[in-house]
Amino acid sequence: MYRQILVDPNQRNLQRIMWKTSADAPIKTYKLATVTYGTVSAPFLATRTLKALADEEKAEFPDAADVICNDSYMDDILSGESTLEGAKKLQTRLSQLLQRGGF
Repeated sequence: MYRQILVDPNQRNLQRIMWKTSADAPIKTYKLATVTYGTVSAPFLATRTLKALADEEKAEFPDAADVICNDSYMDDILSGESTLEGAKKLQTRLSQLLQRGGF
C-alpha cells in the first residue's frame, strides 16, 4: 500500500538513497517518489490518504466512504452487512472507491 502513495514533489528531496555499484564507482543519488515502509510517518500518511480519498468520494460512494472512515485500522477493513447480497455490493463499492485513488 505504501508504494502506491505518491509523495509531494517538494518533499522528495527529503527521501534520498545513495548507491554505489562498487567501491570505485561514483555515488548515484535517487529520490524516492512514494511513501516508504518503515519510516515514522508512513502509517499516518497511509491512513490520512485513505481518509482523504473517502472524503473526496463520499458523494458517490457514501456507504464505502463510511466503512473506510469507521471500520478500518491502517490498511485493514472489517465491516459487514446483514445479507450476502449487501456484503457483495459493499465489497464492490469499496473496490470502486479505492480504485479511484489508485489502490
